[in-house]
Amino acid sequence: MRFVGRALVWLAFSAGLLLAGFSALGGALLAQALIVRGGSLAAVRLDALGEVFSAVVTQALLPAVLLAFASWLVVARLAPRLEGSRAGLALGLFGCAAAWFPGIAHYSFTVWSPRHAGDYAVTLLLVAGGAALALWLPRLLSPVLGPGCFTATPKRGIVQAR
Repeated sequence: MRFVGRALVWLAFSAGLLLAGFSALGGALLAQALIVRGGSLAAVRLDALGEVFSAVVTQALLPAVLLAFASWLVVARLAPRLEGSRAGLALGLFGCAAAWFPGIAHYSFTVWSPRHAGDYAVTLLLVAGGAALALWLPRLLSPVLGPGCFTATPKRGIVQAR
């Protein structure tokens, strides 16, 4: 039960962090557009911009976080050394998110169509990087979710729990 509780806390924290970060990015881009255009909201179509941001979140970012999260729970059991270090955790989470990107791009991310390989590579880095960062930061910030907490044999202190 502790495993499931920790996993759900991690997923909720990560999804919230992803949404907050993406909202902050969207706000910064909107502010920059308003500054460039002289502060006119009429020139910026907020409804269309909201639809694009909503589609990116629901079609790419949240699926990437969810699939990388579920994959990582399996990887943590199979490769506990990756789960036990911060660098291994960061690279592993990015690898999980990047591995799912082709499926997400083909089946879920319908508002996006790459023009060339460079578009695909940049979008893969942004989506997988954003998902991995959203999953990695809670693991660094919370002592309960620290590296090693999802291995088959979690780290224990000097006194063994009974």
